[in-house]
Amino acid sequence: MLVAIQGCSHGSLSAIYDSLAQYTAVHSRPVDLLLLCGDFQALRSVHDFPSLAVPRNTMRWGRSTSGNHEASNYMWELYHGGWLAPNIYYLGAAGSVLVDGLRIVGASGIYKDHDYGKGHFEKVPYNNSTLRSVYHIRSYDVAKLMQLPRTDHTVFLSHDWPITIPRHGDTPALLRRKPFFRSEVETDTLGSPPLLGLLRHVQPEHWFAAHLHVKFAAVYEHGSGSVLAVGERPVAQQGNVAPIAAAQSAEAAGNTNPDEIAIDDEDDFDSIVAPAPTSAHNGESNANPDEIAIDDEDDFGEPSAGPSDGGTSAELAEAATAAAGNSRGVEQAHGEEAKQAMKVDESVDLVKNVREEEGLEAAKGVLGPEQAGRPAQPVQEVKEAGPSSSSSGRVTKFLALDKCGPGKDFIQFTEIPTPAASTSTSTSTTPRLTFDPHWLAITRAFHPYLSTQFHQTPLPRPDELDALVSDELERIREEGLLVPPRGQPGGNPTAWYTNPQTEAFCGMLGIPNKINPAPPADHPADNAPLHPAI
Repeated sequence: MLVAIQGCSHGSLSAIYDSLAQYTAVHSRPVDLLLLCGDFQALRSVHDFPSLAVPRNTMRWGRSTSGNHEASNYMWELYHGGWLAPNIYYLGAAGSVLVDGLRIVGASGIYKDHDYGKGHFEKVPYNNSTLRSVYHIRSYDVAKLMQLPRTDHTVFLSHDWPITIPRHGDTPALLRRKPFFRSEVETDTLGSPPLLGLLRHVQPEHWFAAHLHVKFAAVYEHGSGSVLAVGERPVAQQGNVAPIAAAQSAEAAGNTNPDEIAIDDEDDFDSIVAPAPTSAHNGESNANPDEIAIDDEDDFGEPSAGPSDGGTSAELAEAATAAAGNSRGVEQAHGEEAKQAMKVDESVDLVKNVREEEGLEAAKGVLGPEQAGRPAQPVQEVKEAGPSSSSSGRVTKFLALDKCGPGKDFIQFTEIPTPAASTSTSTSTTPRLTFDPHWLAITRAFHPYLSTQFHQTPLPRPDELDALVSDELERIREEGLLVPPRGQPGGNPTAWYTNPQTEAFCGMLGIPNKINPAPPADHPADNAPLHPAI
């Protein structure tokens, strides 16, 4: 499968599609799947502007600004995942889907220690505090992802980076491009501690990220027999860490496993962005009898036009310049203006500007935890398997990409194999996007503990959670799923909107909609038809 991976898009969909068209024109092959690593900034109308965490004076309809944020009201409406637009599917706060049998796992948001252990308490309309905390990753969602089984043919998407990942690539080159990262890199505080735990547990073949506005490749070799708590550095690295000298480059480390698919820089385009998974709902697929198709028909009316047929380098450069102009209001903020802007916008560009004037110790805690070590809200320990396990010799290829703009490494094209059973039985040339039955079981098992209050409900012991998930997976296979009627998309600037997709998802699993429940009269009938899961 030919996959395009995009860093931060910042709302530049036209430029995204033009860049894909340019690739197709040059290589005479269309892209099968497009993955977007955050900052999509889906805006349906002006109603969504109040929930976008960017300085007010940088907002423009039809464009968007730099930042680590989304229209958080819309993202919350689709907490469990759903269609943001025709053929653009959001994985939710956390999620897992299958594309021709290839598992695509996602963890949204960025890490902040003081919000990690809380419930999803934020409500529309957001204030200055909740406008930021609403997109901070939560321990509940990480715990759900930790229930996913380790399988081959897995890709992980995140916005933030796992901490310590800079040590597994060309660290000196990273610091030459982003010298203001040095403090976090040398103390292993650049990025997200929970994502390190997920990296070690899921052990995907590929991990793609964005957020820090720089292209960086690494190869993470999963060791055998080691035990490390999420967010806790090895004893040898505690205390003051000497400045990093020469780190093994990702390219050199990649040669250790001849079966891995190389990430080829020759196909980079310095032009613009490219977003989320492209769905295909009309193709036949007998690849996996447990797959449950995700259908976007009738949700949005007629699909929008696809990428243009052409797209010269000059045209792409012009589009890139226009897109980059949307973020210059933030990028050019300095001094007190930059510090004030960071109260709304936790942007890496603002951190750079502040540190250029005040030194590397300024703006602590914006790019990762303020101190290395175990988070205040600990995540369960990750025990890497011994030599006899299937984890022995597993390697994850990590790639982070820049934001869109001229001269930036924002997009990558690569081949990723899909399971042989999936490709050999499919009669369609278009990839098929389906639910991951295991993720549906996890969602149903964890749902009683989903908190929309300030405090997170304590979770059962890991062995009890394992049993709950196993029971729900068997139940889905035996009983099927409920499919309620559809509604119409919309939005509201001051109150939550009962999104019909979330209503449909919760109805399918037979769980109450805790995200944005409709008034009782608007709930679908309890006698909705059964749809078999197998």
